[in-house]
Amino acid sequence: MAKKQALFEQALNKGHSFLWDQRWSDAVAAFETAVTLSPTEPAPYAGLGDAYMGAEKLGQALENYKLAAKYSRGSIIYLRKVAEMQEQLGRTGEAGKTYMALGEMALSRRKLNEAMENWHRAIQLEPNLLRAHQRLASIYQRQGAVRNAIKEYLTIAHILQTQGDHEQALATCQLALQLDSRNPDILTAIEKVKQKKRIFNKNEPTTTLSTGVTGMLRQIAIKNDEGLLDKQEVETAAPVQDARRKAMEQLAVGLFEEDEEDTDVGKLQRDHLISQALDYQRRDMENEAISCYEKAIAAGEESSAAHFNLGLLYQDKMRYEDAIREFQISVEEQAYRLASHFALGESYRGRGKIEQAIEHFIHVLQIVDLKTVQHSQADRLIELYENLADGLVTKGEHEQATAFANALVEFLSHKGWEDKVKQARQRLDSISDAGMMILGDVLTSGTEQVLESLYLSQEYARRGMYNTAVEETYRAIQLSPDYLPAHIQLAEVMAKQGRTSIAAKKFATIASTFQVRGDVNSAIAAYERVVALSPLELSTRARLIDLLKRHGQIDRSLEHYVAMGEAYYQLAQVDKARETYQEALKLTPRAADDGWKVRILRLIADIDMQRFDWKRALTGYRELRQLDPKDERTAMTLVDLYYRVGQNKEAVKTLDKYLIHLVRSGRGAKVVGILEDMVSQRPTDAELVNRLSKLYIQQKRSEKAVGLLDKLGEAQLEAGETKNAINTIEKILMLNPPNANSYQQLLSQLRQQLG
Repeated sequence: MAKKQALFEQALNKGHSFLWDQRWSDAVAAFETAVTLSPTEPAPYAGLGDAYMGAEKLGQALENYKLAAKYSRGSIIYLRKVAEMQEQLGRTGEAGKTYMALGEMALSRRKLNEAMENWHRAIQLEPNLLRAHQRLASIYQRQGAVRNAIKEYLTIAHILQTQGDHEQALATCQLALQLDSRNPDILTAIEKVKQKKRIFNKNEPTTTLSTGVTGMLRQIAIKNDEGLLDKQEVETAAPVQDARRKAMEQLAVGLFEEDEEDTDVGKLQRDHLISQALDYQRRDMENEAISCYEKAIAAGEESSAAHFNLGLLYQDKMRYEDAIREFQISVEEQAYRLASHFALGESYRGRGKIEQAIEHFIHVLQIVDLKTVQHSQADRLIELYENLADGLVTKGEHEQATAFANALVEFLSHKGWEDKVKQARQRLDSISDAGMMILGDVLTSGTEQVLESLYLSQEYARRGMYNTAVEETYRAIQLSPDYLPAHIQLAEVMAKQGRTSIAAKKFATIASTFQVRGDVNSAIAAYERVVALSPLELSTRARLIDLLKRHGQIDRSLEHYVAMGEAYYQLAQVDKARETYQEALKLTPRAADDGWKVRILRLIADIDMQRFDWKRALTGYRELRQLDPKDERTAMTLVDLYYRVGQNKEAVKTLDKYLIHLVRSGRGAKVVGILEDMVSQRPTDAELVNRLSKLYIQQKRSEKAVGLLDKLGEAQLEAGETKNAINTIEKILMLNPPNANSYQQLLSQLRQQLG
């Protein structure tokens, strides 16, 4: 079996080699050998078709192409060869039907433009092919191409007339009339059908719009000045056309440049090949151009322009794997990046690899969109495109992916695409209250009417017409139920209406959906709207905090921890508030802002102070003092707490450290005021009084010092602290008070009492 397969492949390779050398009879012999070895494989029959066509035996070529199509189960490549051969043989009716079948196959693969190209070719060859006209009429109508749809409907009516079905002809005219009730051509046609007269005379053409079959033609709807839609033919996306022109110009200019490092022979050889390739390419001689480019690259031509042009030629010949290889080289150069990504998307799609195609199409849109936003918005925009790619590719949304690819091709397939991009960005920015939006939203919203409705909703809301704004937003949601910006807009309008509870629930649902889709930042933004509308919605805030922590947004999570603690405090759940702050405290080492630990420690310590839990509060303020030794409030509160827990020595020690800090930092003037406040609170504390009296003495305010010591002495006597009172009086006498005799007498009495 393996030997037979090897012989088959050997015969097939020989056949292709003979084809390249134009040895038609040898090629026929080789392919016939391959057919004998494997009679149900399509490739040998296709080779025979090519060989007979080269030998100008078109009838035999056609029969073999049919067999290739049969055994490939209707391969588009072989069917197209069948159609082209039928056309060359003058079998226009058969060719028309084959092109019709090709169109149906393209439609089944959602390649609408390719389908339309085939149907147009079909009716060129077979003008009365009813099914093709019906398909075109239906598509033009859905696209809003009113004029073209009307012409197709009238052609259908004419064909039905010729078949004797006047009733259906009249019904078809009525369908056309629904599109334009004042159209004189339709009204005239209806009259003719009723009068049993032909809609078109014999010399009038039944087809009204056609496209050529060369190249990859696209049918793009473009609004004209009258508001109707016509069709314009272009070869491929405008950026690709621009890049092809640039590549050909670059290669042509390069022919006249000199490279000193290159040998004259090598450069002359490559220049000659490139010159030939450009000439063949301009004349649509694709095979010859491919051959020259291949030889030039083999001889050392390295320019991205050559690889890009060769890729386009491969693509035109449906050699997608070869095209992909070339575009993967040209995509590395900035000048060809946009067009190369687009061409890669088309090539992968041609290979049926929609996921890889979507990745490159999204790169295209991202490159275009980055040019429309501020530099500060770039990271968020890139993230949104990554989320879009994840939704379309990773999660297997094949229908959406196909629709997205179609929409992108349509979007970029005419020369005014840059202006269209600017207009789209302006519209997106005008409705960006729903969060930053990307051009991908234009292609995934389902229809431009969605964005139009959101824009109108925004305008109505700005004018205070909230009910109308809600109705317009619901219209957008009906058009595209899964389009989250529409749901965000609805929630925003409800919030402005004062329906905060409903709006908050809506935002919570939106946040959950964003989480499922993997768009973390959008989920966070939606959850933040929930807690902004309902600050006491603690379960939602907990989910938000968890989401922020899991994705490394520590500072924002700490903000919400603080808000949650405040909410618990407002609800009189002080223990829960303290627990929340303690949980937040564990995160502070990971925060970018160093101030978080101080802020949260203070909140915890303040709760302990309010609950008269002096020991816990003392622990908190000790740590605060270490973190912020310059803070007066912390220092004085810590002193007060030491006094409250009976650690007077620690209180004085802490006070002394802070007073020294004030003096050294040039704020010594505050020391007196602080000590006076302390003494007023604790007038019997000798340590405090002594420190303040010394300051008074230094300031030559002896009277103030005497008065301060006098009060201390009285307090000591009342407390029965005779020894301490004696020490205080001795200090007073050292200051030479005016009534020194009285103090001397009191001192003598006290000493006698002590014996």
